[in-house]
Amino acid sequence: MTLDQLPLNQGAVVERITGPRPFVRRLLSLGVSPGSGIRVVRSAPLGDPIQVQIGRLQLAIRRSEAGQVHLQQS
Repeated sequence: MTLDQLPLNQGAVVERITGPRPFVRRLLSLGVSPGSGIRVVRSAPLGDPIQVQIGRLQLAIRRSEAGQVHLQQS
């Protein structure tokens, strides 16, 4: 499962991040790393972007980028 497929308010654990190296580095620097818990808090009216929560951090991410964050359901 990927982050763009995660239902609203359901928790999961980040398994791996794929995609271009700058994108992966940016997410890692924000605390989105393998083993961290993540959940979708809300979605924009047209569905893009989505707001996710990792610990106390909340950030918005495009659905196309969220498709590169692979998850394990918790």
